[in-house]
Amino acid sequence: MQLVYHAHAFFMILWVAMAITQPFLIRQKKTKLHKAIGKTSYLIMPMLFISSYIVIRHTYNNFIDTQAAELEAGAFTLTMEKIYSDAAAYIMIGIVYIIWLFVFYMLAIINRKKMLNHATYMFAAILTLLGPTVDRIMYQITMYFGGSFNVFVENAVFVFILLILVGLVFYHKSKKNSIKPSVIALSIYISGIVAYHILPKTSFWNSFVKMVM
Repeated sequence: MQLVYHAHAFFMILWVAMAITQPFLIRQKKTKLHKAIGKTSYLIMPMLFISSYIVIRHTYNNFIDTQAAELEAGAFTLTMEKIYSDAAAYIMIGIVYIIWLFVFYMLAIINRKKMLNHATYMFAAILTLLGPTVDRIMYQITMYFGGSFNVFVENAVFVFILLILVGLVFYHKSKKNSIKPSVIALSIYISGIVAYHILPKTSFWNSFVKMVM
């Protein structure tokens, strides 16, 4: 499993490097190099998605095994069904971010010949990197000061991303560009946030996660 974690980190680093480099190549008018690097994503991204699934699956099963062991030891009284439900809720954030990345990447590829649309969806994809990174930092800070991972901390990155995308909508409007791609990106993020808060409370989500994990 350690090998999968290293592979996942490697492909994530490649994706970040590519995402940072591409806009500079466009600004330098190095279109051919931009396209060549873009084509490497056809290999990088599938490997990133596969490794992400394996990591999330391992996290889910590890959560269940740990909780089940504590249950057997008498540390607390929970039903196995509740443990499965808590495990499904625990991995929800990772699933939301990887789905966002997948959707925005696919939209960017589909719209690769429409520069504004392509750039907007790639920017939205890059924003998914904020979540896991900033969430982890904020968690460490709150724990250090004796706090808890409360509602404010949990939703801070969501709110920040939404504000950026709202600003992007107004920016495109001020430049008299089409606001359609930025509105679509904003809508997808809102849908994901709503799903993050609602789905874990449903029996459907628990059953779905059991099936795919």
